[in-house]
Amino acid sequence: MVTLVVAGASLSRQGLADLYRERAQNELAARPASALADANRSLDIDSDAVETYYVKAAALARFDQAAAAEAALGQALAQEPEDFVTWALLGDVAVRERRLRVARRDYTRAHRLNPRDTTLAELSRDPGSALR
Repeated sequence: MVTLVVAGASLSRQGLADLYRERAQNELAARPASALADANRSLDIDSDAVETYYVKAAALARFDQAAAAEAALGQALAQEPEDFVTWALLGDVAVRERRLRVARRDYTRAHRLNPRDTTLAELSRDPGSALR
């Protein structure tokens, strides 16, 4: 009986974290401040959710807070260092900041982790193409 109660509480916490993350994703375009608040709520419940760090980073990028967005993506990397998506997003942030050398490094890492992605191949060769 105790096991069922503990499992139920854990599932409800996970469900709540998922709910906040989904809400944050839906708010991102129109209400980035609300998206950031909900992403943080989700991470308070489940700090291992890589996708939530992506939403948080996107919200921070909308406020031109590149360093904070990179820090959020760094937390995602701490969870899954071999996730090509995180490296690609780091490249995107670097491009927006016109740090093309850093972007090339990040896109190259993403491409090594996902060698079949032709977009990553192009970005690793010419990160400036993301600006066009």
